[in-house]
Amino acid sequence: MAIIKKGPNLFRIDAHVLRGGRETRRRELFTGTRAQAEERLLQLKKELRDGVKAGCSLTAAETFGEVLKFYIERHDVARSMCCFRKMIADLGETPVSCLRERFDRYLQLLKISKGKRTGRPLRNGTINRYIAWAKAALNYAMKHGMVKENPVAMFDKMKEVPRDVVLSSLDRQRLLNVIEREAPHLSPMVRYAMQVPCRRSELIRMTVDDLDLFNHCIRVRNGETKNGAGIWKPIPPDMQGYFQTLPAGCRFLFYRQHESSFHGLGDFKKAWKRCLSIAKIPDFRFHDTRHCAATALIDNGTPEQVVQSIAGWKSNMLRVYYNREPKKNLDLVQFSPQYGHFMDTPKAEAL
Repeated sequence: MAIIKKGPNLFRIDAHVLRGGRETRRRELFTGTRAQAEERLLQLKKELRDGVKAGCSLTAAETFGEVLKFYIERHDVARSMCCFRKMIADLGETPVSCLRERFDRYLQLLKISKGKRTGRPLRNGTINRYIAWAKAALNYAMKHGMVKENPVAMFDKMKEVPRDVVLSSLDRQRLLNVIEREAPHLSPMVRYAMQVPCRRSELIRMTVDDLDLFNHCIRVRNGETKNGAGIWKPIPPDMQGYFQTLPAGCRFLFYRQHESSFHGLGDFKKAWKRCLSIAKIPDFRFHDTRHCAATALIDNGTPEQVVQSIAGWKSNMLRVYYNREPKKNLDLVQFSPQYGHFMDTPKAEAL
């Protein structure tokens, strides 16, 4: 398809024409309505036929905004489009020659800024995304001869502190009880996510075509994971009955029912937050279920490499997602039995 919807008012345009007996192609992310995207598609095709390069030219870039737009047009950055939009709005008019000093001040401002959704100061991990994308865009511009050097190459990422998320067995059961009562359509998915490390996007896309009841596993297909590689997810013993009794005519493994029709879960943030509020569990995101699932698998004896494979991690992410409950560590302490004899040694002998 020439126009693919990637998000609210966000489209990927794929224009290609035959010119001089050869196919010329141009891809671009476009923000606007579908009608405007169709007009942009026609414009791109005309530019391709006329031999004109769309967007930023390959001549020297004068502003940081030109560099960012050049990168956006040639890469799929839909997940981080808000980050690019903010940098274009805040630093788009900055000359590349002055970017180093202004980017440093920009990072200082980000450190004291608050997120629009949470109202809390931005985390170091969020600020690191700005640094990473700015470096990537400038490196790409250097590769194409648009800039001579990367003025932000000197900026290192800030130290990130992994979320220390520990949900006790009591809190876990209380949350599951509340979800079963207040939002029962979410209960199977949450029970599964508490036992198998998954992303929300993976769970809501799972269909009956991905289900393998014979081998007790679920296929997450290529392109549906963060790193793009397909993986297999196991089915916990206590959930095999659920998957075996899915209603006929329902294509989603986790669904909500409206009258006689079945729909995917989509965005369930409001229901999730309401259940957390009732269960009196603060600061627990759905993504944190990955911490709980990975920790439980390791504590139950699952090899680390197996957990990484199930979660879809190409690198060792257990240093981030493994969060044993602190008090449980005390159960693993083994004292030497010889020190127990000190209690039976007479005081005179001990001296």
